[in-house]
Amino acid sequence: MKSSLPLPSLIIYVYIIYLLFSLIMKKIRFKAENLEELDGEFIFTFIRRIRKKEIYFNINEVKMCVLSRMLIQGGTFKTINFNVFLNDGYTFRLRKKRECLLFLQVCREKKNELYQKILSMIPADITVISIIEKELDNFKR
Repeated sequence: MKSSLPLPSLIIYVYIIYLLFSLIMKKIRFKAENLEELDGEFIFTFIRRIRKKEIYFNINEVKMCVLSRMLIQGGTFKTINFNVFLNDGYTFRLRKKRECLLFLQVCREKKNELYQKILSMIPADITVISIIEKELDNFKR
């Protein structure tokens, strides 16, 4: 049996289908991420490859939190991302603005030394810190 498509065309079609599939999966993963909080206890839900996974942690289990991406536009955050490192070795990334602000607000209320550590690691001037404070004051859970 002969294929009607030559081999290079078949490879290109398979590659295009792979790229489309990976792009769709990336969007699905982003939309499925969710951070919920209740009295310092967090549930972070995300999709790892194909299966849904959840991480349960307390604010006291957070070892370090690093600001990995920030875009300020018009005096507010357009994009803000955090990498969170837990004491038991888990690492995850908060990529949504609402989740990052929720995490920062809980840090400010429950574990102020972690909040001050996060602010001290931001490589910027006082205006960025004042924008963070303003965003947290306006944030509603």
